[in-house]
Amino acid sequence: MKDKLDLFSNLLLEWNRVHNLSGAKNRQDIEHNITDSLQVLDFIQPFKSCLDIGSGAGFPAIPLSLACPHSHFILLEPNAKKMAFLHHLKVNLNLDNVLLKRLRLQELPALKVDLITSRALMNAKDLLDLSAPFLEKGGHFLFYKGSNLSQEISCLPKECFTYGKRVYFYRKGTN
Repeated sequence: MKDKLDLFSNLLLEWNRVHNLSGAKNRQDIEHNITDSLQVLDFIQPFKSCLDIGSGAGFPAIPLSLACPHSHFILLEPNAKKMAFLHHLKVNLNLDNVLLKRLRLQELPALKVDLITSRALMNAKDLLDLSAPFLEKGGHFLFYKGSNLSQEISCLPKECFTYGKRVYFYRKGTN
């Protein structure tokens, strides 16, 4: 997995120079984002399928798809240049467990997944409301949020995990 994460880092640095895909400007920034993406494996339950909303430059979905090769990932990204980069990653990293969709969540046909992830996309309450129909019964939401999470949504302490400045919101769906 390390070789593929290194290749991911190199490709992101290369594409970022021209296309400005993410705020990560050097290898250290990218490694921090990879660690951030994978930190959740310390507390989330195993899952078979994941919908990543607003995949951007591939965080958290690409590192997670490499760490969980037996899980199926659907990455949603409406931006053409970011989607082109995700296609490039899928081919170069041999990500057979990843399906790419150039759509907004509101345009996605009905489907059900065990895990819904998103990183810095929108307010947690709005994201919960929009994504809930796609969550399998017993599935979980996993949002990568910052310290303002408590202003966006009330959550129980058992639903929030904090590492440094990152707050991970991990809630079981109610459907």
